[in-house]
Amino acid sequence: MLRWGKVEIGWGFAALTALALLAGAGEVLPLVMVSSACHELGHLAALRLAGAGVERFRLTAFGAEIRADTRRLSYPREIVCTLAGPAVNLLLALAFARWAGDDVAAGANLLLGCFNLLPVPALDGGRALHLLVSWLRNPLAADKVCRWVGLSCALGLTGAALAMTARYHAGLFLLLGAAGTLLPQLPIGQSAGVRARGRKYSGGT
Repeated sequence: MLRWGKVEIGWGFAALTALALLAGAGEVLPLVMVSSACHELGHLAALRLAGAGVERFRLTAFGAEIRADTRRLSYPREIVCTLAGPAVNLLLALAFARWAGDDVAAGANLLLGCFNLLPVPALDGGRALHLLVSWLRNPLAADKVCRWVGLSCALGLTGAALAMTARYHAGLFLLLGAAGTLLPQLPIGQSAGVRARGRKYSGGT
């Protein structure tokens, strides 16, 4: 793992980047990287405006992870910080489609924004759902709701990815994305995840 101050780059991220280049994604990869960077900048800007200190920014095989101390934030403010990343991608998708006429850039941002809104623990949608249920009920109820909703969504996504791969002989990156939503919910991959409020903030792509 490479480290520069608060920034960490895992070997899985480097391996996935190399795999994407070998698979012929060299033309699309820079666009995906820029879209992902804009996504994370949305999170970071919202956290800064909310007064939450960022402890670490890490790049992994399944995306980026921001660790921030959000314990002093109210639930509504933390939900806004969580949804800021996907919101930036959706706004960029609208801007590229409507004013720039760049359908490829618009599609990349639309896909990234919608994917991160899925209600699974590894993504922003799962984090936002956990915060919302915690706010309305309590964290224990949120754990139960997110466990079942997240697992159902991840299994459905994995099934769809497998079906597309079998039918069209494609979908490698869709399979990797589906695995990234499913593995953290299995016993071997479980961690503090969304349950530890104020620590692991974003595991989105």
